[in-house]
Amino acid sequence: MGTNPAESVAAAINDGKTHLLLAASGSVATIKIPLIISALRRHTNLSIRVILTKSASFFLQGQSAEQPTIASIAALPNVDAIYQDEDEMTESWVRGAGILHINLRKWADILVIAPLSANTLAKIVNGLSNNLLTDVIRAWDTSGLVDGGARKRILVAPAMNAAMFVPLAIRILKTYRADWIGMVRSAKTY
Repeated sequence: MGTNPAESVAAAINDGKTHLLLAASGSVATIKIPLIISALRRHTNLSIRVILTKSASFFLQGQSAEQPTIASIAALPNVDAIYQDEDEMTESWVRGAGILHINLRKWADILVIAPLSANTLAKIVNGLSNNLLTDVIRAWDTSGLVDGGARKRILVAPAMNAAMFVPLAIRILKTYRADWIGMVRSAKTY
């Protein structure tokens, strides 16, 4: 990746690969990212770019044998880049320059948020965007009209412990359903 992440993404938009934008928000389930990526290893024409929220990155510091590092994830097959909030603006913006969250939206064929924390879920439902992941979601082309292509979907995998999974979270998840967004449910999900 060069000095400007937005330009590096723009250069890969028409590379002929299937583009998966995999995002993780702050949940202990973030340590499962290598398993998700490894399960996709057989897809040789797949390009994966990862977005980590600040709180997701706290789980990826190699604190124990089961906790990977960001560097170990970056070294996995098909992973072309990992982005964090500070990558959004690496230099002073000039009109006409690329913007990372916009270029990631254009680049991605699908966005998978696994894990989706209760906090990020609430931000999305309420239209808040205060980090790279929520900026991408707010800019997402749900109609196919913005980027002149197919409608793009978002797949989410909520990850909350039993105490977090309260009636309010259930109501939010039910509200969150739309034809452009899908949800992976665990056996214990409402």
